[in-house]
Amino acid sequence: MNILKSVFICSFILFTPFLVFSQISSERELAIDSVFQKNQRVDWPGCAVAIMEHGKIIFSKGYGMADLERDIPVRSNTVFYAGSLAKQFVAAAALLLEEDGKLDLSKNLRNYLPDFPAYGEDIKISDLIHHQSGIKDYFQIFEEKGLNYLDEISMEKVYALIKEEPGLEFSPGEEFSYSNSGYLILSMIIEKISGETLGTFIDKRIFQPLKMKDSRFVDNSEQIIKRRALGYRKNVYDKIENMTMRFRLVGSGGMYTTVEDLARWDDNFNEPVIGSSDFLSKFLKTATLNNGRDTRYAFGIRRDSFRGLPVIGHSGSLGGYRTQYLRFPDQQFSIAIMCNMANCKPGERAHDIAGIFLSDVFTR
Repeated sequence: MNILKSVFICSFILFTPFLVFSQISSERELAIDSVFQKNQRVDWPGCAVAIMEHGKIIFSKGYGMADLERDIPVRSNTVFYAGSLAKQFVAAAALLLEEDGKLDLSKNLRNYLPDFPAYGEDIKISDLIHHQSGIKDYFQIFEEKGLNYLDEISMEKVYALIKEEPGLEFSPGEEFSYSNSGYLILSMIIEKISGETLGTFIDKRIFQPLKMKDSRFVDNSEQIIKRRALGYRKNVYDKIENMTMRFRLVGSGGMYTTVEDLARWDDNFNEPVIGSSDFLSKFLKTATLNNGRDTRYAFGIRRDSFRGLPVIGHSGSLGGYRTQYLRFPDQQFSIAIMCNMANCKPGERAHDIAGIFLSDVFTR
C-alpha cells in the first residue's frame, strides 16, 4: 500500500504543473492552465510564466519538461536562454555609460572601433541601438557563408565577417532593419569603454542592483548553468528532437535568465533603481528615421499597442528557445514567458493571458 501511494505521489508531481505563487482566483488559474494545455505532459518541452501587477508577482508556474532525458520539470526558477530579450539589457548598459559620461551615443562607432570600415557613412552608436545602421545581420551572413549558427563561432570571427561586407544595406537612418550585428558591435564598444566583459558590467550595474540572481551573459559554451532548460524542436514526423547549440555570441543575445528575474526587471519600470532620475524616459524614447517616421523601437524594446492599450516588450528566439516579455504600462501589468521548444509561440500565449486579465479595459 505504501509503495502504491509513493508511485501515485510521484506521478502526481510529474503530471501537475509546478506552482510557485498565485494570488488570483481559481477561475483565472484554470484559464491560464488552458493556455499551456499542450505543455502539461511529461514527454514534452515546456514553458515558465510569471504574471506581474503593480510590481508584484501574482502568478508564476512551470509547465512541461525542462530536461526530457532526466525527467526534470519546468519550474518558475528554471533558467532559459533569453534570445533577443537580452538586447534591452545591452541597450540599458550603453545608456548607463552615456550617463557616466563615458559614451556618446551620437558619435560615429569608428570613434570607438577605428578598425571598422568607413563605407563613406557616419554610423552613430544610436543607429546600432535602434536597428537603423544599415549593417547586415550576421545571421544573413552565416546563411550566405554556409555557417550553422548552432555551432560555436567566436565574437572575433563574426566581427571579421561583418567587416568583410563590401558596403551597408542602406544609408544609416534611412530604414529600420533588425540587425543582430549592430548589438554585437555595441557589446564590443561597451566592453572597450568599461574595461570589463559585457556580462561583468551588466551584472554590476543591472543584475545585482535588481537582485536578478539567476541572470548572466554567457560567452563560454562550456559553462555550467544550474537549472538550465535544454532546447528542443518538433521534427516533420511530430517527434521531439534535441536542439543542442554551442552559441557563444553576446550583445545580440547570450543571456540566460528566469521569469522570476524578469519580474524583478519589470518592477524597475514601476520603481526605478538603476540609472538617473530620467533614465527610463530616455530608455523608452523611440527612434525616428531620417524622414521623421517613428520606428516604435526604443532601447532594445518595442513600443506598440494591443487591443487599444499601449504596450512595451520584446520577443526572443534562438535554437530551441522562445521567449516573450510584454508590459501594459498604464495598467502596470506584465507577462514573462520562457519556453524550450522551437515550435512554441509565447507571444500568442502572452496575448491570451492578457485577455484573461484585461478584457474589460480593452478598447478594441
